[in-house]
Amino acid sequence: MSEPLRIHKALADAGVASRRAAEKLVIEGRVAVNGVTATVGQLVDPAQDAITVDGGAISAATQPRIYLLLAKPAGVTSTVSDRHADRTVIDLIPAALKKGAARLYPVGRLDRDSEGLLLLTNDGAWAQRMLHPRHGVEREYAVALEQPLTAEQRDRLARGISLEEGTARLIALRPATSAETRNLERFGGVVRGYAWYQVTLGQGMKRQIRRMFAAVDAPVRRLARIRIGTLRMGDMALGDARPVTAAERSQLERHVIDSGPSPRAERRGLVVSIDGPGGSGKSTVGVRAAEQLRYRFCDTGVLYRGLTWLAMTRGIDMDDAAQLVALVPHMKLEPDDHQRYVRLLADGREVTTELHTAEVDREVSRVSQHADVRAALLPVQRGLARTGGLIMAGRDIGTVVLPDADLKLYLDVSVGERARRRAADRGLAGDATALAQIEAELRSRDEVDSTRATSPLRVPDGATRIDTSHNTLEQTVAKVVALVRDAEQGESLDD
Repeated sequence: MSEPLRIHKALADAGVASRRAAEKLVIEGRVAVNGVTATVGQLVDPAQDAITVDGGAISAATQPRIYLLLAKPAGVTSTVSDRHADRTVIDLIPAALKKGAARLYPVGRLDRDSEGLLLLTNDGAWAQRMLHPRHGVEREYAVALEQPLTAEQRDRLARGISLEEGTARLIALRPATSAETRNLERFGGVVRGYAWYQVTLGQGMKRQIRRMFAAVDAPVRRLARIRIGTLRMGDMALGDARPVTAAERSQLERHVIDSGPSPRAERRGLVVSIDGPGGSGKSTVGVRAAEQLRYRFCDTGVLYRGLTWLAMTRGIDMDDAAQLVALVPHMKLEPDDHQRYVRLLADGREVTTELHTAEVDREVSRVSQHADVRAALLPVQRGLARTGGLIMAGRDIGTVVLPDADLKLYLDVSVGERARRRAADRGLAGDATALAQIEAELRSRDEVDSTRATSPLRVPDGATRIDTSHNTLEQTVAKVVALVRDAEQGESLDD
């Protein structure tokens, strides 16, 4: 006997309808279980019970599971049926691809005027995993505007736009490269003459991108979804449909598992983000605080330094995002004996001590500014937060990596003090020339990090700002520990 399911879920899993539509079928009295009209919320065992819809038997066990990828053209409606639509996405699927499926339906939607990738399936449970916001499956879009965005417009979009459903946020926003724009010409229609941007979403509000850009007086002229999780357009043309391969589905499902936070009941402590500029002491403070709190600690900068070091040793161009992303599987972040994720293995060899050099310092900002690189590292970072009890430090933790962190902190300190501390760490405290060079590098990196289009350095919304310029390390650590303890107390009172 299999585990009992609610009747509407059993119908959805069998590909009969979405959960909401299945519940409507039950309400209308069109569903029967073992010859008796079903009721809303009824538990059934699909392996044992005879379930019928309008007198016809359904079987989740015998219906083949189908997973398709469609490149939707503009003007096509993303619904199964619509009496007001000339064409729906189902009309574009060749009969051979949907053979044996009682019903296919889209996983999420693209509005009628939008183009690009859309998943279709008859696997209700799988569709729910792809759609549920807590799994954070990213979608990337090419967005065409009449004019380039102003600095003010970009800043407003980066801060988030208030919509009826809540605050709408972007994971990444950057101008499209000339190569990316040329690649869109295979879609047809007007490409030249527009200002194109690459936009990454983790949320799924209705017409979110169009509404966000309209709110800053930048109406969207064309919008094409070019990535869903780990799936990309590749060489598909608009109107093409193909099966999602088993390997692609496995990779996408790993991304879902890694990126989604766990239910709070399974967590053991809070998730704390620490942001701040280079040299502000994020890692040192985070490590010490984690030790006192018995939390795990992760320095995300190790990942970017590791990728930079790998690229340098292999002669990879720091401006070639595709080659950099290809290096990500060669790295592995591992904890030490105190559950601090500060060790990095490259192809199985530990290289941690080789990452903190002036050469890596000079190049790491070039690597970290790529949206594709940051997206490739997100599942690694978010996966660590699933069970809570974690302090994570970096430059975009509270804004992008863990926007729902339980406690957000921002460490601030003057660039002169940061340079002095870094020089001391390197045994160069008395070297005025080295100190001046370190300060110049920090200023340069601050400029790059705070003005880049992708995940710029900024104080996260709701973060507690801590100026450590005149604090000893022990004083700053004590402040962080006290803030976490206070937040833990507040959490327990809310439960």
